[in-house]
Amino acid sequence: MRTFKIMGMLLAYPTEDLQQHMDELKAVITEEKLIPQKIMKPLLGFMDDLARRNLMRVQEDYVANFDRSRAHSLYLFEHVHGESRDRGQAMVDLLDLYKSHGFELAARELPDYLPLFLEFLAILPFEQAKELLGETVHILGAVGAKLKAKKLGYQHVYRALEALSDAKADEKFVEQALLDAEQEDTSLEALDKEWEETPAFDGDASCAVCPSATRHQGTAGAAPTVQ
Repeated sequence: MRTFKIMGMLLAYPTEDLQQHMDELKAVITEEKLIPQKIMKPLLGFMDDLARRNLMRVQEDYVANFDRSRAHSLYLFEHVHGESRDRGQAMVDLLDLYKSHGFELAARELPDYLPLFLEFLAILPFEQAKELLGETVHILGAVGAKLKAKKLGYQHVYRALEALSDAKADEKFVEQALLDAEQEDTSLEALDKEWEETPAFDGDASCAVCPSATRHQGTAGAAPTVQ
């Protein structure tokens, strides 16, 4: 279902192409009717806002909200494993799942990047996609709650993803995530220190599950296509 891929596009680094094709993306998710109306209405409003705002401002906000805050990380396993070696094994397992369905990653893409994961779900039968998305619902609920607490429009994408999964986020997990987010240091100094730390994974730069030098991966730089 194309709705999954479109949700991933909305979470990728914003581009002029995304803004120009927003009406088409809105038409697709409206036609597929997978998202409940009470969630769809604010989501469409967010998409309108994303399309009409100055692109540079939108990109600056995106970097501030996702690249400078682990609390909002778009890398799923980072919320569970951090940068431990357990994350590396989890990514290998996810990569194997992708390969078993003929879904190939570009060089240096990390398999737990949420927009990429959603692009993968879009090629699966709907029930299977919902089930796999449901396995991430605690993370989606936690990040969505943190975005809501900061009154950020991206919360509506996460609400839509929760609704698509048909699963319920664990309230205790979400509450703890909110507490952890309050203590996070998002200063540039803290970010620099984080990047100076030794990576948790071994291997050369071509390794498909090694840390990448760029935060903007998946469909971030591509023109929106939802076929």
